[in-house]
Amino acid sequence: MPDISDSLRQFLLEQSVLTLSLNDAHGCWSAPVLYSVDFSATPFTLKFLSSENSRHIQALQCKNQMAAAIYADYQGRWQSICGVQMTGHLSIVEATDLKRSHIAYFSRFPEIKMLIDNPADEQEQRIGAAFAKSHFYRFSPTFVRFINNSDRFAGRSEWRF
Repeated sequence: MPDISDSLRQFLLEQSVLTLSLNDAHGCWSAPVLYSVDFSATPFTLKFLSSENSRHIQALQCKNQMAAAIYADYQGRWQSICGVQMTGHLSIVEATDLKRSHIAYFSRFPEIKMLIDNPADEQEQRIGAAFAKSHFYRFSPTFVRFINNSDRFAGRSEWRF
């Protein structure tokens, strides 16, 4: 099984938004979610909270294969273009992995935990209630392309799992 590079590991830890893309009965769709990364699985998994009623989770009923991407903010120089394009499988996090998923996710995004546990106003109460009813899901990549122009123009590394 090929191992991912240290620069990809660092990139995944530095970024926070995973965009899931799918093609369901209603057509093409993309959804951004906040993620935590789990390197205990090979090569890694990305875990996130989402409503079971969201379109990207409803698509699980048809098939669990999706495309996903993570990109760094553009810094005004072509050398700063850096990102990950992936294909993989989406699944719900099993009960045996929920505690670890909670700890990793909420330590990375304490503001989400605060919305759930201690909302400041009515709007935060609604948002916190929605997060509280959400479930943890995981994206497990089967193909990863890491683009990093700081290495070289159109610099890319690819892995298949």
